[in-house]
Amino acid sequence: MTGLKKIMGNSRFFSAVAVLVGGTIGVGIFGVPFVFAKAGFLVSLLFLVGLTVLTLVLNLAYGEVILRTDKPHQLVGYAGIYLGDFVKKFTFFTFTLGIYSALLAYIVVAGEFLNNIVSLKFYLSPGSLGTVFFIAGALAVAAGFKALARVDFWAALFYIAAVAGIGLWGIPQVNLSNFVLFNKEFWFLPYGVIFFALTGMSSVVLQREVLEGQEFHLKKAILFGTLIPTVIYLFLALIVVGISGDATSTEAVSGLIPFLGQKIIVLGSLFGMAAIFTSFINLARVLQESFSFDWHLNKFGAWFFALFPPFFIFLLGVRDFIGIIGLAGALAIGLHSIIFVLIYGKVKKLGHRIPEYSLNLPNWFWYLAIVLFSAGVVLSLVK
Repeated sequence: MTGLKKIMGNSRFFSAVAVLVGGTIGVGIFGVPFVFAKAGFLVSLLFLVGLTVLTLVLNLAYGEVILRTDKPHQLVGYAGIYLGDFVKKFTFFTFTLGIYSALLAYIVVAGEFLNNIVSLKFYLSPGSLGTVFFIAGALAVAAGFKALARVDFWAALFYIAAVAGIGLWGIPQVNLSNFVLFNKEFWFLPYGVIFFALTGMSSVVLQREVLEGQEFHLKKAILFGTLIPTVIYLFLALIVVGISGDATSTEAVSGLIPFLGQKIIVLGSLFGMAAIFTSFINLARVLQESFSFDWHLNKFGAWFFALFPPFFIFLLGVRDFIGIIGLAGALAIGLHSIIFVLIYGKVKKLGHRIPEYSLNLPNWFWYLAIVLFSAGVVLSLVK
């Protein structure tokens, strides 16, 4: 107990936890209640618990990879070091696919949130408002809005505040009859959406940087940083599904209007918009820098290819928020995870330094993980 108090009193430990929480909680949080409502609470809870355990193991294993390597990289860099140039290029493809999917999801859900806000005064379609959001975000990225793009923790606080506000306001409206345990028609729907919402692996690199000189705290920082988002997602799902039941909307918020009124929904949408805007800029800058550094594109070319492909897809009419993040979670993140397991197998033999901790899980666990991720990829394409 004394040891835990000592850790929690360490401001850098708290900052490291916050980095992973802020890097994990994103637009995916708004899709979680919908899949709980559609697939059933029991099956969705099983997916949430199972994927949390799997994500925790992957995050801890990634921490070990980082600690075994003498210089920090992101997954693309580790793929090049331990698996070769071809796998590095394929990893960059899955990395880009995942970010494009996330940016597209941000544009779609931003249009819905803005619609919730402006509908009090006038009407503009969510598609038009999503375009306005994209233009503002693209201009911010072009202007080099670095300070705003790196406030992941504060963005996460906006999400948490919105969840707490909706929860406090809505608990009296919760109706137990709204909870359906299982719907076989949509049983697989939670997999990709929840996996997408739980993924924050790239932030583990930043955790190590925050804990420089105190890397022995990294394992516990990853543990807390992985579990906190799960608790928040479960709380939000309980409140939203308990209130709106079958009427739960894809982005969780607008479906609450008949039950909680327009004002609380506007407040939640404002919080969500502030967080989404910063996260959109952050992800776009990461991809812009990757195009610049890895493919040697000039500033305009890197900016254009980081931002406009998902916007063009949006203009073509792809507006299914749940479908976008579900496919991204099952396909892009699933492929990412398979590659990571292969990296982890190599780093045990080829690592540059002795890590502060090591998982020592049996080989059969990693083989099973590859099978599960592969099955997820196949089922996402089939369904």
